[in-house]
Amino acid sequence: MYSVIDIGSNTIRLAVYRVDGEGITPILNNKYTAGLAAYVGKDGSMVPEGMERLVDVMGKFRAALDLLPDCRCFPFATASLRNITNRDEVVERVREATGFEIRVLSGYEEAMLDYRGAVRSLPGEQGLLVDVGGGSTELVFFKAGRAAAARSVPLGSLSLFNRCVSGIIPTAGELSAMKNEARRALAAAFPDAQGFSAQPMCGVGGTARGALALYRGMEGEPGPEGYETQFFSRVLRQAQDSPKKLTRRILKLAPERIHTMLPGIALLSAAAELYGSRTVVTSPYGVREGYLISVLESRGVRV
Repeated sequence: MYSVIDIGSNTIRLAVYRVDGEGITPILNNKYTAGLAAYVGKDGSMVPEGMERLVDVMGKFRAALDLLPDCRCFPFATASLRNITNRDEVVERVREATGFEIRVLSGYEEAMLDYRGAVRSLPGEQGLLVDVGGGSTELVFFKAGRAAAARSVPLGSLSLFNRCVSGIIPTAGELSAMKNEARRALAAAFPDAQGFSAQPMCGVGGTARGALALYRGMEGEPGPEGYETQFFSRVLRQAQDSPKKLTRRILKLAPERIHTMLPGIALLSAAAELYGSRTVVTSPYGVREGYLISVLESRGVRV
């Protein structure tokens, strides 16, 4: 068995896998909603309370893994630590307290590992992979079964929420601000996307899975080709016209995402509109699987 710990801006997740001749199979998944992005000060550094929150969660995972002595663990961090100014201090604090050695991925590495993890479930040989995380959004155009261009945008569902929303549920004005901010940030990633096809969009990560749960709750089960990206626009319109009804639905289907669901959908909607995606399919795999495959192969383990 092998495991990874994915330290994100909103959640920290431990995933355990069985690795054999059939590939990698997930057997355990546990997460904490830590909200590390909320512990970043005006100078861009993680404050002591945030470090202790991270150490506390990592300590819980250490205790769990101590019950699995033959399970090697490979922790990594994305925008949660990539975007702070005292990254080395935080990494060292975790190492001293728990023994975990955290690797901080660059935005490009995260995007490429997203693709590597999801590639086995991608429909067809071309399209656009989108991973909306808490602190960043990764975009990968793939063509002929290979990643053709990859970018990481330093704006995610949690950072967009913090930037635009004053309460929990955005007002009509805040919804408009979120959509505009999402569009500006993503447009800068690929100012000229000609030559690439964004059809279909492949959604990976927690935001994409939350959007799929919302679709199932509102529309029913999507077909084999996924569902129309126009659903994102319909959700944002309902957020403006019937916010209480939509809030109750989100609380029922994905309560831990009550504050990040709409910002995440705003980013997915902006990507679909900018690059011309008409349908979206949701992959159960992503950066965690991609990172584990990469680490194992570097150690000579065939996956």
